[in-house]
Amino acid sequence: MLRRAEECERGWFGPGQPETVARLRADRDNLRAALDFSLSTPGEELAALRLAGALWFYWHACGASREGLYWLDRALAAAPEPTRERARGLWVAGLLAAATRDFPRGRRHATEALTLARALGDAAEGAHAEYVIGVIRLFGGDLPGALRHFETTVGRGPVPGQHLSLVGLDQVELACALGFLGEAERAVEVCEQALRLCERHGEQWVRSYVLRILALAHTVRGDWPRAERHAREALRLKLAVHDVIGIALTLDLLASVAAARDAHRHAALLLGGADRVWADIDTGRWGASVLTSVRRDSEERAVRALGREAFERAHRRGAALGLAELAGHALQEPGRPHPTEPAAPPHDDTAVRLTRRETEVARLVAEGLANQQIADRLVIARRTAEGHVERILGKLGFSNRSQIAAWMTAQR
Repeated sequence: MLRRAEECERGWFGPGQPETVARLRADRDNLRAALDFSLSTPGEELAALRLAGALWFYWHACGASREGLYWLDRALAAAPEPTRERARGLWVAGLLAAATRDFPRGRRHATEALTLARALGDAAEGAHAEYVIGVIRLFGGDLPGALRHFETTVGRGPVPGQHLSLVGLDQVELACALGFLGEAERAVEVCEQALRLCERHGEQWVRSYVLRILALAHTVRGDWPRAERHAREALRLKLAVHDVIGIALTLDLLASVAAARDAHRHAALLLGGADRVWADIDTGRWGASVLTSVRRDSEERAVRALGREAFERAHRRGAALGLAELAGHALQEPGRPHPTEPAAPPHDDTAVRLTRRETEVARLVAEGLANQQIADRLVIARRTAEGHVERILGKLGFSNRSQIAAWMTAQR
């Protein structure tokens, strides 16, 4: 499993990203078994840390931040020696902690990773840690500091061994800081540079973030048609790998564009959907003023145009949509199928009654946790957790855990 994960990481910045995601999702139980074995077998702890770190792109890009952080926390505690694997594990844990709004913890991990990487003479892991530090500055509200940080890293250029995804993301965050500070022309220039890098490699995930920042830059210019076109294309690419954070950010931007173009009912629906997706990440949008102000402005415009009652109706409708339907509305393609969202068999939701404990277990299944992780989280025996999962499957008439996850998302 370690060889497979490292092979996927090496090929991640390329044309096969949706296939890589599908392969890793199919292997989730095997990956969890490998991690659990390594963490419970003396002498195998470093292998667990190496495996959890190699999967950074999967944890971060494919909506599995909390699970990744769970494994990294355990692996870092089990392997405290000052190794390259620890430097990698620390910045990955920092990135995932920041994605779940724990900025102090994220900054602490990333700073420790940078110190260790420098002590080891590992320029690549140091550059990766610097990226995390810069992201935390950006979304922590220090826009001038983030701008200086990414101007330095982008100006320096790639260092030997640095993953090209993180080279591209350095450029994305520089353009993002410029866009938030109103420097649209410079943001577009940086985005064009990043697009060329992605196009040379046939890459899609970083490209989706570049397109989102291009959309942001065009909102600063007031070029709403171009902003909407870029944001929709970004959303299509993010859906292909199930990038939950990217989907939430892009829905917010599309709602803002819709409000600016006086499509207020559409904006309210998109805000409802965005709020639901954010609920699985952080309802406060990491407390980032640049994100919360965009959302607030969109709502205020829509409420002024529609009235509070009509706004709330459209917002509730958006919040009730499944991801496939929501994407269809955002892309102006109602009914568009979503290949990564598992279909659940039809049944009468009102007839299903889970106990409080079963609801807790179903929620953890939806987060991607394995039975042992659920048992650890709820302080129960693994066999008890397995029994809860079996009863949930029986009550809902489902055959696999993915259907539970889809059903829980629909309930939220």
